[in-house]
Amino acid sequence: MSSERFKTQEFIQETLRILKSEELPGSIAAISYIPFFGWLFIWIFRKNQKFASFHILQALKLNVGFIAIYAVVWFLREFPVISWVLSLIRVNPIVTDFISYVSWILFLGYSALGAWNAYQEKESTLPFFLEMENELQKIFKKIRTGSP
Repeated sequence: MSSERFKTQEFIQETLRILKSEELPGSIAAISYIPFFGWLFIWIFRKNQKFASFHILQALKLNVGFIAIYAVVWFLREFPVISWVLSLIRVNPIVTDFISYVSWILFLGYSALGAWNAYQEKESTLPFFLEMENELQKIFKKIRTGSP
């Protein structure tokens, strides 16, 4: 019994040592693309490393984008007035479910692509991310300044 506990403690200590060191940069950065919490786990241990920080930021943007899309779908599906109007024109369950399924597929696909790039130790942005980020910055700038 005590030998198993000792092995477990050794395993945990070795895992923490690897997480805090510079070893396995691609494998560790790939963990950041695990949906919802992977980026946070890696941020705790390797936020000061340039390569890991790049993929942490990519994964965070991916998660925030998915949550924003899913919040809109939830709002369209659950908000009483909008849901009622969309149900009258027979759009609500079809469109919201379609958007939900497509967003899940895209989210998991982008996560897999980002994890693959990280595993291969590449610092390449995910497709369409840069364009979407620039457009969102323009929109928020217009909102802040109040110009059309």
